[in-house]
Amino acid sequence: MWRKVGSADVLVRCAPKARLAQKMRTRTSALPTFIFLALLLTACGPQIGDLERGEEDRVVRVYNGDTLELDSGLRVFLAEIDAPQGEAAYAAQAQSELEALALHREVLLTYGGTKRWVGRPREGEDTPREAAIAHVFVQSEGGRWFWLQHELVSRGGAYVRPRHNNHARADDLMQIEAQARSAERGMWGRREYRAASVASAVRAALAANANCLRGDAPYRIVEGVVSEARVFDRRASLTMQGAPAETPFALVVFGENFANWSGPQLNTLTGARVRARGSPGVYRDEPQLCLEHATQLEVLPED
Repeated sequence: MWRKVGSADVLVRCAPKARLAQKMRTRTSALPTFIFLALLLTACGPQIGDLERGEEDRVVRVYNGDTLELDSGLRVFLAEIDAPQGEAAYAAQAQSELEALALHREVLLTYGGTKRWVGRPREGEDTPREAAIAHVFVQSEGGRWFWLQHELVSRGGAYVRPRHNNHARADDLMQIEAQARSAERGMWGRREYRAASVASAVRAALAANANCLRGDAPYRIVEGVVSEARVFDRRASLTMQGAPAETPFALVVFGENFANWSGPQLNTLTGARVRARGSPGVYRDEPQLCLEHATQLEVLPED
């Protein structure tokens, strides 16, 4: 809610602590406004909403633009986003953004879906590798808490990647990303990250030659027109215009992802212009992009 503090209008996000704020104002009325604001924002604490509160610790290392390590040794994957990595364009800048925001700062992990990723043990290891999959709230030097995913996406340092088992904040993040893309901030100012055509997605899928649910292929945002929407008992296929005749390209939903689909009615999308996001892959020699969750598919307005 908005509160009047001195001559400034200030958004106070800790409404449940309004009585604390009033008490602080009474006891600190002689303090300059900026000192009072610092005390008030520190008292508010992280606004985690319906996310589940988790571990608190300090960040000691950043691996790339979406992975960090805590003082306890726990590695953390940032839920619902991905950043360019390795030799990809903007990868170094994305890592620098995360370092600037989180390195050596106190953080709170929160959860809105699957909490842990467990990988196979490396050679010579007895126990499997494990990492947290979390929304992270960071305490700034001034004591203010902020949502790390929000900051990274709004700066164009990462894109939204909802998954079937982690999508609690996907709708909010998609809106933030849309603003960053429109302003061409960060990675969105690079040609490599503009929405790909269907023909480009076909080339990426064939080059990856992988199962599109395994995530081996680079993540892509693809825009195009659905030439034919087909829905079956346990799957749906949206064939896209613009692919070569010998290699048709489709957006596909199947299995549990199809059963839990909560997006637009897939059988009504013939002729619709859509924006889809995911990893292009190949199944039975045909390129495709797998949709895990409804937020991966946007129906665009007609030109």
